[in-house]
Amino acid sequence: MLAPSVAPFGATASTRAAAVELPQSTLASAERRRRIGEINNWGYWLSSLDIADAASAPHDLLVVDSEISAERTFEREYRSDEVAQMKRRPGSTPRLVLAYLSIGEAERYRPYWQQAWYDAPTKPAWLDKENRRWAGNFAVRYWDPRWQQLIFGTPDSYLDRIVAQGFDGVYLDRADAFFQWQKLQPTARADMVSFIARLAEHARKLAPEFLVVMQNAEELLEDAPVLDAIDGIAKEDLLFGVRRAEEPNKPDDVVWSVELLRSAQSAGRKVLVVEYLKNRQKMTVAASRIREEGFVPYFAPRQLHCLNPPAVLDAAGSLPEHRCR
Repeated sequence: MLAPSVAPFGATASTRAAAVELPQSTLASAERRRRIGEINNWGYWLSSLDIADAASAPHDLLVVDSEISAERTFEREYRSDEVAQMKRRPGSTPRLVLAYLSIGEAERYRPYWQQAWYDAPTKPAWLDKENRRWAGNFAVRYWDPRWQQLIFGTPDSYLDRIVAQGFDGVYLDRADAFFQWQKLQPTARADMVSFIARLAEHARKLAPEFLVVMQNAEELLEDAPVLDAIDGIAKEDLLFGVRRAEEPNKPDDVVWSVELLRSAQSAGRKVLVVEYLKNRQKMTVAASRIREEGFVPYFAPRQLHCLNPPAVLDAAGSLPEHRCR
């Protein structure tokens, strides 16, 4: 039990109560929310990353991979000193760096992948079909303890190694994978909720100020364990691109997502938005709309192979030139 701090002589009952020390978990949570709450811009760069270019970028927050791959094959993890380099901006001011982590698909270019998994006799039971849209990505029965043990819980697991590398947090992708399993696995949504909650709890045991940001699956914000677990949510294609590139999304779909994102924002969670746009006029409109909501926009190429400048409008309402396509 934490001992109360000493209240000044003559303090009232209310000030004496306020002087009681808060639990460390509460203090850590407040510090996480403070750090991510100060983010005014961000960037998202997964493939072909150059460490020096990432370090020299002006962004408040970067989402990157935790390792280097080539030809869809794992090469090596970033060293702790390389992560530390990316966490310092020009002038040595700090930035947040989150490691991308897919929890709803297995990827053959990750350190956990084994060649034996290609062959039916040695393929694990939790590994399913390859994603036809993304070569090298495979659906997983993410509720299977054997998959989850690869992701977190031991020193060699994916999340634990990310923490050890010195990243500020993780950026969880494919939480929305529960959609595709709901007919075969009636508890698919609840299984994903539990997975995220347990993953976050474990990460904070290793590093109490470790950030967890979830990409998409905004309906899971209605599940208290998920909202409690995350410090922010990122939404892809909020305004454009769900059906076809550059095409505005259906108004009802936008309203549905925005209302859920607003609920997260009201609960003190940071809301990031990434749009995959090339048209400058659409980018400007989108940036203005996203900023009006208090969300933080970024415009990326769909392949996430390079870094654009922060999506910050100038006094004239214009964006900096985005050359990364």
